[in-house]
Amino acid sequence: MDYDFDFLKAFDGSMQPSQVDMAQLVNVIEANVSQYRYFYKTSLKNLPEIIIEVTNTNIPHLLGLSKKHHIGLPDYNAGAIFEGLKDDWTLDNLQKGDKFWFTENQDKIIGVLLLYQIFHVQECKVYSTKHIINQPLGSTFKRDNIYFIIFKLANNKSYSIELSPINNTENSYFPRSLKINDTKLLNCEEITMLLVSQQRITTKKNKIKKIKWKLDTE
Repeated sequence: MDYDFDFLKAFDGSMQPSQVDMAQLVNVIEANVSQYRYFYKTSLKNLPEIIIEVTNTNIPHLLGLSKKHHIGLPDYNAGAIFEGLKDDWTLDNLQKGDKFWFTENQDKIIGVLLLYQIFHVQECKVYSTKHIINQPLGSTFKRDNIYFIIFKLANNKSYSIELSPINNTENSYFPRSLKINDTKLLNCEEITMLLVSQQRITTKKNKIKKIKWKLDTE
């Protein structure tokens, strides 16, 4: 099965994480989700318009591919990880590099395949943390600088993208983390958010050397 635009639009989460082809995943995400700037109108009076910027370098962290979550990667630069996943950083290699990573992060693989629907607000709920961030229940959001959460239910699990502000901008945010079955968002304020347009991010690409999977993972 090929992962393409139609696949992302209709994906219902009913796939085993162990069956996901990581090269196909990152390629379909790059073509249809990342390297885009999304423009929204919201129901918030003090913030009627927001922008979400999604880049290739956001994707590895959402998959739990960082020093904190995977101890056996050939490189920890987010750009290098993204390019490596296109090449020989297969799901099998990732599991051999850190046997605990897959157990702890397998649902995030499915969550990343839902990103198209999440950023297009397809059957999603959106929450603002503004009214709770300075209360005890909002301490985690304040610590992690989380301002908005987009929530998607699929395959009887919830997938929530937490958004943090981009430094030196007034209303731009980036996807900081992907959570599974996170109940904290139920204490937040549900808002309306409508996608108005999207724009390809056309920054000059820095050439990233592909790093082969050379670790002894046998």
